[in-house]
This record gives sequence, structure tokens and C-alpha cells, in this order.
Amino acid sequence: MRVEILTLQFKKALSICERITRKTTTLPALQNVLIEAKGNFLELTTTNLETTIKWWVLAKVEKAGELAVPATFLSNLISLIETEKITLSTDNDNLIINAPEQENQIQTQDIEDFPIIPKIEKNKTFILPAKQLLDSLAQVIDIPSISQIRPEISGVYFSFKSNQLKIAATDSFRLGEKTIKLEKPTQEEASFILPQGTARELLNALSLLEEREVVICPSKNQILFEFQNENKQPKIQILSRLIEGRYPDYQAIIPKTHQAVIRIPKEKLENQIKKAGLFSGKVLEVKLSTLPKESKLKVFAQSQGTGRNQSFTSADIKGEAIEASFNHKFLTDGLNKIRSSEVLFQLSSSDGPGVLRPVGDDTYFYILMPIKAT
Repeated sequence: MRVEILTLQFKKALSICERITRKTTTLPALQNVLIEAKGNFLELTTTNLETTIKWWVLAKVEKAGELAVPATFLSNLISLIETEKITLSTDNDNLIINAPEQENQIQTQDIEDFPIIPKIEKNKTFILPAKQLLDSLAQVIDIPSISQIRPEISGVYFSFKSNQLKIAATDSFRLGEKTIKLEKPTQEEASFILPQGTARELLNALSLLEEREVVICPSKNQILFEFQNENKQPKIQILSRLIEGRYPDYQAIIPKTHQAVIRIPKEKLENQIKKAGLFSGKVLEVKLSTLPKESKLKVFAQSQGTGRNQSFTSADIKGEAIEASFNHKFLTDGLNKIRSSEVLFQLSSSDGPGVLRPVGDDTYFYILMPIKAT
């Protein structure tokens, strides 16, 4: 193999691909990156058996070839090379990396040990703006909870239906849902549960890319996210197994009516919740009380070991006087995911779920269950 490649492009590809190999300890072959030079591209492949990343980097291929080397070691080395271009070649069982005034030699690994990567038939395809998927996924990515008993809540739920995509996540104590209206309508329907680990790798790739669109191809047990160049040549593929099982019918827990609706600047509410949280003790409880006649929201917390905090904040409150307690960390997390400067906090009852919504945006909501009095 002999290839000339732009160093910066190689660095970017390696920085994404090698991430999924870092925590792999059971099978040494999974710590490697498979490198194949053919045509006009250098193809990089890494996998941890749940998630696979393939990246095609434009290159001048003088001699085709294939090899495997430790991914993190190679990435660390390339990150320290500052020249515009590098040359990759092989000498017996070694990868030779040449740059002006330097040469590096890395011992290659047996490519026969590298797992065979399955292929997905593109029977169903959905196309989304990459930036829109990035922003939407970021609003729910931290919610899932790893569960052996209920593996379905360990991932992010995607549902394509009626020309829109709903992305949802829950840990059974809180839930977030984002709706995306498809710019390229399709009559096909599909739903699947993406592992949280894969969702994080997808989010990381999206944050570093400038591609405008992502093609999503679901199958029965696997999912493919593909970024293409102008000639429809795949540039990046993220392939993942899917979590089996039926996702909870979360629509059933969304309150249909509300006893009180609070409209308040997000930063003001967030500040009061954080302050009360310092006094919440081990149970992390803060108590919210609506005072509609005074147009104020009371926030209260106390613990035996710390003391107590009480504050009154001006707010537009419609409905009844109501008192409900919530986990302050879950409440703060929900506020952090909202993009608008004002929020609506809808309270259904003292022991019912609360719903956070951005003002002026009906595509996102965050539900959190109350801490019930004992």
C-alpha cells in the first residue's frame, strides 16, 4: 500500500473513528482501525460490535492495500504531525508514515482477526438536515438510563410517521420528546430504539461535520446513518445494532389538562431552582407553589443537615394554587435543554407529572414525575 493524504482530513476521520475503540478490552482486535486504500479513497473502519464507523477520506492512492493498526495509538501520533500532507506505505508487517523530516513506523495487526461488518439493505430511507438532527438529538441524549430489566429505556426512540420524525427518551422518571417535520416527505413508516452509546457517537460526528444531510436506513435489527458527498459517494457511515423490545407508550402519561400553567423567564427559574437545590439534601427535593393571585411562584427546599431556602419569583400564572415537589437536578436538566428565553411549566396536580415547554416552540416538551409526599 502507498497513499498520499491530507493530514487534517486524516486527523478528523481518526478522531471520530477511534472513539469507539477506547473502552474495548475483551477483544484486542476491536482496538484496531482497519485501513483500506482503493480507488481514490482511504477507507477507515472501527467497531465495538454494537457500533461501527466507516469513513472515506479522499486520497492519492498509488498502490492499493489493506492493514490494521491500533486506533488510539495512530490517532495520537497523527494529532502531533503538523505537515500539510503525509504518505502512508507498508514495509513487511509495518505501516510507514512519512512526512517532511520525519518517519514513523507502526507494527500492523492481523486483519483476519478484525470482525466482518454486516451490510444493510437500503429498503427504507429517510433524509434529514444534519444540523436539525444534531440539535434535536442533543435535547434528549442525556435522558436514557441503562437498565438490564427494561433495556428499551436504555436507548433513544425514533418514530417516522405522517411526514414527521419524533425522537424521544425516558428513564421512567422523566421524558423528553422532539418532533421534526420532514423537509422531504415520505409515506414510509419506521420506528426503532437506538442504543445511547451509538446516539452519542452520532451526535459527536454531527458536531464535527459540515454535511447538510444525513440518510437514515433502518432494517429489522440494525440501523445505518450515512453522510454522502456531492456524487452520492458515502463519506461516513455509522452502523449500529438496535435495541429489541417495544418502547413504552409514553403518550399515555402526557397530561391532557393542567391545573396551573406558569410562564416565566428560563434563566430566572433556573437560578431559583439551583439555589434551592443547595438546601435539598439527599432526596434532591424542591417544592414549587403557585400563587396566582400574587402572580408569584414560591420555591422552597430544606434539609436537616443544611437548613432551608425560600424564594418568591414574579411569574405569569394561570389556573389554581397548586403545590408540587420535584427532583431539582431533573428539573434543571430539563431547563438546560430548552432553547427559548421563556418557558411554560404546566402542573397537572400535586402528585401528577409536570411538563416543561419552550415558549413559541411546540416541537419539544420535557416531562418529569413529581416526588410524592410520604
